Amino acid sequence: MPTLTQRQLDGFHEDGFIFPVEALTENEAGGLRDTVLQHLADCRRRGGARAALAFGPKVHLLARWAHRLVRHPALLEIAESMLGPDILVWGTQIFVKEPHGSTDLAWHQDALTYDLDAEGRLAAFRVWLALTHTTAENGTMRFAAGTHRDGIHTHRRAPELNGMLRGDEAVLDETEFVRHDVVLRPGQCSLHDMLVVHGSGLNRTEETRVTFAIDYLAPSARPSSGQDSALLVQGEDTHGHFVLEEAPKDDLSDETLARCSDAVRMRMARLQAMEEERKKSGVLTHG
Repeated sequence: MPTLTQRQLDGFHEDGFIFPVEALTENEAGGLRDTVLQHLADCRRRGGARAALAFGPKVHLLARWAHRLVRHPALLEIAESMLGPDILVWGTQIFVKEPHGSTDLAWHQDALTYDLDAEGRLAAFRVWLALTHTTAENGTMRFAAGTHRDGIHTHRRAPELNGMLRGDEAVLDETEFVRHDVVLRPGQCSLHDMLVVHGSGLNRTEETRVTFAIDYLAPSARPSSGQDSALLVQGEDTHGHFVLEEAPKDDLSDETLARCSDAVRMRMARLQAMEEERKKSGVLTHG
């Protein structure tokens, strides 16, 4: 099993990330890639809320394959190495970059929009799982080493690229950190701290790039304000900071969609209120 070494854990705390980490086999990753693309096609065909929620932020509540994936023994072993035996899943997202894409993702911090508080040791991190090869040429993720030690940076609305939105952009001097492109083969993953600054580039290749992200939490993590939900995937929740989610009974049914929609609405209401507060405080600017 892929228990993380002390050297890897030390690297995570020093840089804010580690990669590559072995997780799935290439065959498993290839099968999941096909499943993800079929899931997106099914959601797009059916339209409405299914299409809106197809990519996330809680795919594990919409489809059984995603629920099985977040409980994969190799991924739980990784999560236990980071968080201890009690593990929650807060979010899951699909990232697809089509060939010859026209936009990238600006430098940013997940913590800006997670709005989670931690007690003591590391209490939250993201797994970014490659289901295809990820390279600098196909727009892989990139990390700004050590930037997690600086707290929350001021962010601004990133300028559009080719008429496309690029999200919020961290205000920082790119000469003051070392950039690392996350090069992975299918089945490998990276792990990163919610505070580390990261982004992604353009896909300049002929192939579609597909990855899947999982946000693992220790039960000691809590929403800074408001109510939120999470899925208990191992151990016990002795803190009760989150409404505990239930596994989907099927894929994309009306009942499954309703449960997923309720959880997402709870999360988005909280985060939208938080964003307004950040605007008032100057952490998020319009410039």
